[in-house]
Amino acid sequence: MKQSSSNPKEKFKYYGTPGKDFARFDVNSPLPKEIEPTRRYEAEVGLLALPTLSIFSFFDWLFSKLGRFRTMTGPKLKTWMPSNLSRLRPDKFSDEYFVERRLNGFNPGKLNRVEGEEWQYAVNYHTGIYKAEPGGILPEYSEARFVLRDRTLQVHSIKYELKEQTITCFPTQDKQWEDAKYYFRSAEYVFQEIQSHLARTHMNMDQYAMAFYRNVSKNPIRELLYDHFEGLLSINKRGASLIIGNQGFIPEASALDPKSVDGVLIEELARLNYHWSPAIQELPDPIDNNHFDRAASAMWELLSRYVSEFFENNQPEIQTYWYEIEGMSADLMTHSISTSKEKFAINNQEDLQQLCVYIIYHCTFFHSWVNNKQYEDGGDIEYAAIGLWDEGDPNYNPKKVEKRHDAQVKLMWTLANVHYNPIIEYGPLPLRKLLWEYRDRIEPGIPLGWIMMSINI
Repeated sequence: MKQSSSNPKEKFKYYGTPGKDFARFDVNSPLPKEIEPTRRYEAEVGLLALPTLSIFSFFDWLFSKLGRFRTMTGPKLKTWMPSNLSRLRPDKFSDEYFVERRLNGFNPGKLNRVEGEEWQYAVNYHTGIYKAEPGGILPEYSEARFVLRDRTLQVHSIKYELKEQTITCFPTQDKQWEDAKYYFRSAEYVFQEIQSHLARTHMNMDQYAMAFYRNVSKNPIRELLYDHFEGLLSINKRGASLIIGNQGFIPEASALDPKSVDGVLIEELARLNYHWSPAIQELPDPIDNNHFDRAASAMWELLSRYVSEFFENNQPEIQTYWYEIEGMSADLMTHSISTSKEKFAINNQEDLQQLCVYIIYHCTFFHSWVNNKQYEDGGDIEYAAIGLWDEGDPNYNPKKVEKRHDAQVKLMWTLANVHYNPIIEYGPLPLRKLLWEYRDRIEPGIPLGWIMMSINI
């Protein structure tokens, strides 16, 4: 791995004001050469086009290069784009499929146990505190409820608030019920992109990568973590403006305005820290098709074994260069926007092991899940649209809506299909062996070949 003799704190500068702006690489600074994308990566995804083109012109460029697909819009999109999971499912609007995707779709881990109600589990999204653009349809509150029967979840009802009305729908209500599910899927989509994908993986890991690059050069954990950060700061610097900001995909394609998107992002980042494990969100009841919890716990378990063995083999050297860990800890605490900055402190090797497992889990398994499954759920406008608009509103523009829907499908296809550095091929041998050992618990939640080494797209 490349290292430079220049001061890493000068090369890896934070953006904004410590503790006020969320911790990330300064997008106005040049990317250090040692973390620039490899030529192999550029060849796979055409990354050189990202800094200069808008989200829409970039995909026009990309698709024209792949076959002059500039005219692939509107009705043509469904027939020209590769099929996604929902399009292959004749039961995609069924209640059974609705339940399955809440367990194993692109926004997992959101089910919460409920006591004292007719239903035992619920997923809810509070969107009313954020501002939707004129003509946008985004319920102020959405809640899907589920009944547990034996080892199976069944949908009970959906409650949502829209235009100052509170509506509760049940599976027997036909059109109203289908509308309720569609509204829920749209709200879920917004929060998947901002909370689970952008905040919890990209920007959350950015703060750890920055503290790592600025401080760790001799400590053995450099060898443990370095490859898992490959591409992260690059894609965040070159790609973040395509996702958020005034012209980003989320505010452009969803009904949320840019300020609201930033609000959701910051709120999510402020509550995250490395003292976490999948056991915190794991469902307490056995559910037959709950593949995510089984895969997540398996991945955490194998990574704990992997990191523990690494620490046993490198303990003296880790302690010798502990001053680098102290510097990393100080950077994390100083630049965190959390109200509990002390939770970012690395006080001992036990803390450091927990942090390493947390980082590798999110850079590999969790990002691969929420990113690589995006086309499964978001590649079919009929099934799920990140933005909905009221056709009766005077602000409704059918051509603009069509453009937004096109951008959604093209972006989801691209993000989900960049499989650069699969961990089962490029990971360290001890890690690959453990993945293979645990494959029966990880699959069918996610194929081993879909788990990437790092957040590089």
